[in-house]
Amino acid sequence: LVVRGGYGMNYEVGEYGTFAKDTAYQPPFVNEQSNVCQSETTPCYSLANGFSTPNTIGTYAIDPHYRLPHVQAYNLDIQKTLPWNIVMNLGYNGAIGGNMDIKIAPRMTPTAPGADPGNLPWYYLEPGAFYHMNAGTVRVNKRLTGGVVLGANYEWMHAIDNAGGVGGNSPLTAQNWQDIGAEVSNSTIDQRHSVSGTYLYELPFGQDRHWVTTGTASHILEGLSISGSFTFATGNPLNITYPITSINATCGTGGTLRPDYVSGVSPTAGGGSLQQWFNPNAFTAPSAANSAFPCAIYGNVPRDALTGPGTVTNNMSLSKTLQLGETRSWEFRATASNVFNTVQYSDVDTNASDKADFGRITSVNAMRSFQFTSRFRF
Repeated sequence: LVVRGGYGMNYEVGEYGTFAKDTAYQPPFVNEQSNVCQSETTPCYSLANGFSTPNTIGTYAIDPHYRLPHVQAYNLDIQKTLPWNIVMNLGYNGAIGGNMDIKIAPRMTPTAPGADPGNLPWYYLEPGAFYHMNAGTVRVNKRLTGGVVLGANYEWMHAIDNAGGVGGNSPLTAQNWQDIGAEVSNSTIDQRHSVSGTYLYELPFGQDRHWVTTGTASHILEGLSISGSFTFATGNPLNITYPITSINATCGTGGTLRPDYVSGVSPTAGGGSLQQWFNPNAFTAPSAANSAFPCAIYGNVPRDALTGPGTVTNNMSLSKTLQLGETRSWEFRATASNVFNTVQYSDVDTNASDKADFGRITSVNAMRSFQFTSRFRF
């Protein structure tokens, strides 16, 4: 019985890059202008009067009390050797992130009509987001005996955050800059269940094997093996949003505004098929009661509210190895990806304004393919 555990904390430093990219070239940090004397009749600019136009207004700001994000990761693993050369591991992994980036777009609202009198699109980055992840795993592996190796891994995982950029390159803009709590939802990387594994079976033919140990048939059949891998997993979250429009572009929330639920209608009713992965009739446009403040119309559907198509993957290889002396061998391998030619749904149309295809599967992953390899080792 082996027990292993670990705990660690990681402080990420990288916001200087964000500052340099989005802020450092904006006033008041810098004022760049090119002034050229066109002719002798046009007065040249002096150091006392070098800039003839006023400073432009910046479009990006960072919290002056910005704190660096941090992640605490911890794990525990228990290993037990069972009969028949089987090793079982029970594990737990967790992570807590704090002070993570969240981007807001302050605009005029009924409760803050003077927030942005000029209605100028600008963004504000602050360290107000979090990330929590918990995962439990069960791993079972059979060591090589009798020409057979088997391994399987099951993981249950749940992750939530209000950052919007977990698993991506940058934070997404919050829908409602005055209600950051409404951004709490399943993380984009939240894949609740997954089973994966590998296998290898060396066929018992040839010299020093169980059957066909001599003769021509022995040389033909020896060195044959079958191997493969498989993955079965539930899907990742789907985020129902509206595409960028002239209004939400002005509001700075392009691609982050979400619809309302229709009362009494299940989002999953009749779903799960190619033509209707979820129920499009369960969603409607948010109420425009606050039409005087278009940037204050928010839907009540949370981020990543639905689950996308799962994963079913089976890959298999057949190989033969010819021994050409003590140090030389020649291997022939045929590999089939998606060996059973299983249709694997991919993207789903989550554009709430797309009446024709909203809720439908829009693409599939690659179908079965073959690869043949020949390798000489010496």
